[in-house]
Amino acid sequence: MFAGVLLSALVLLAGVGRAEPASDFEPADFNVTSELLSLGVDVSAINTLVGLARRDGPGPCAAACTALSTVYGSNAVFTQNQTGYSDFTSAFWSSIQSEVAPQCIFKPSVTKDVSVLILLSRLSRCPFAFKSGGHAAFAGASSVQGGITVSFENFKNVTVSHDKTTVKIQPGNSWVDVYRALEPYEITVTGGRVARVGTGGLTLGVYAGGISYFSSIYGWACDNVISYEVVTASGRIVHATPIAFPRLFWALRGGGNNFGIVTSFTFEAIPFPQNAMWGGTKTYLESSFNGVVDAFAGVVANSPTDPNAGLWVAWIQQGPLKLAATELWYAKPNGSSAAIFANFMAMTPIADSTQNRNLSEYADAQQKTNPYGLREVYWCVTTKADARIARIARDIYYQERPAVAGLAGARPVLIFQGITEGHMRHMEKNGGNAVGLDYRNGPLYIIQIACWWNNAADDAAIYNFVQKVMERIKAEATTLGVQSDYVYMNYGSKFQNVIAGYGAANVDKLHQVAGEFDPKGVFQTLQPGHFKLDRAPSTPLGTVRR
Repeated sequence: MFAGVLLSALVLLAGVGRAEPASDFEPADFNVTSELLSLGVDVSAINTLVGLARRDGPGPCAAACTALSTVYGSNAVFTQNQTGYSDFTSAFWSSIQSEVAPQCIFKPSVTKDVSVLILLSRLSRCPFAFKSGGHAAFAGASSVQGGITVSFENFKNVTVSHDKTTVKIQPGNSWVDVYRALEPYEITVTGGRVARVGTGGLTLGVYAGGISYFSSIYGWACDNVISYEVVTASGRIVHATPIAFPRLFWALRGGGNNFGIVTSFTFEAIPFPQNAMWGGTKTYLESSFNGVVDAFAGVVANSPTDPNAGLWVAWIQQGPLKLAATELWYAKPNGSSAAIFANFMAMTPIADSTQNRNLSEYADAQQKTNPYGLREVYWCVTTKADARIARIARDIYYQERPAVAGLAGARPVLIFQGITEGHMRHMEKNGGNAVGLDYRNGPLYIIQIACWWNNAADDAAIYNFVQKVMERIKAEATTLGVQSDYVYMNYGSKFQNVIAGYGAANVDKLHQVAGEFDPKGVFQTLQPGHFKLDRAPSTPLGTVRR
């Protein structure tokens, strides 16, 4: 009887069973303990959970982690001071994420385990985060201080349909895992360009979008997903498609981690004969800089004439030497002869690694430019495609770069990418996505700073430098009439409210969908990391003095 009284108190503590507004998806009398029991977890038999209702009981996250260990065993749950814990936390791309210290690491094996985790979090009020590849730059994106960080490392299936038209991918894979698995079939998908980026993070933009080598032909990663297996806030597992749960399907295409936990993605497959494409880096000296900008602008503008072509330009400095490292790719072999690249071919690079490549090999090559274990920051703005703003942005970057030149390990890079007409046309597939872009408004540029550095003591100086560059570029874009409110989530900084840039109508619809499938706001409160529906991950910096 005493346990029953405590459990009743615990139900009230968890906020379940209350007469609150609810959606048709989760009734107002939804009971977490009953749902857990239906999944084989008897809360009354787990002492730490019963003890939560006592003042002398364990803390919420200690109780939740012990409960997970009780249900799944020590091989699935790792706590601080264990080797498996430190191995996990040290494996994030950014050392800023590695500094986050969760109460425990949970490694589920099947989708039902994810349902149990979410319900235990609701019961205990312990926050959680999910890690696919762990390639975000800022703390809390895929780990949570003092909470439960969930690793998808056991979710690594890649399943090709019998007719080779679809591929079901679990989020524990990196993109190079997927490409290698698909090579025997001579097919691929619109996945990431860097080997160790996780499939879950890139596709959801936890993750909004996913730019691919094939995006001008087929669209972004999210636009080529035809089904999501999703664990919702109630623990219910659904398959969201354009027909089944179409509003949830729409929201997952750009809305980030705000609606559920995706445990598999089914992609449309792309025929990829002999797994062969062309690509590599051409590096140009400062004497060619204006030619590089014009050539970049030309490829973005002319993409409809040859959507196999794609590129980015990285503006860098090595000692006194200013360089433009231009990544060119072609979705077929022998791209060097493509007319769309003629302006690049007319300039003489000081280095050239372009060649016919296997996709997995190309992803591995890109990984070398994304080293692990350093402090990292991303920050981006979007503009209408206009060579004038590209030149101005380049010049601003070089003007401001000396401010961080003396900081240990600081390597700021300014990157230009295009959002082509082809990218945006395919955003209309299967009911559209949530990011609010329209090809009829013309192509866009993503102008991004990526920077790594060594020491936490230099964080503020780096952030202020990056913000100042971005604010100057945005102000110039506004003056030219080419400014855009859109922010590409995968390159957004922790100080940017990304979803606010999707447009008022889409933001309102995203809130409606969240209210329908997560009426208690579980993914807004108990999964606090990354880009939420109404806020940036961190408090925005103050206005930078120029």
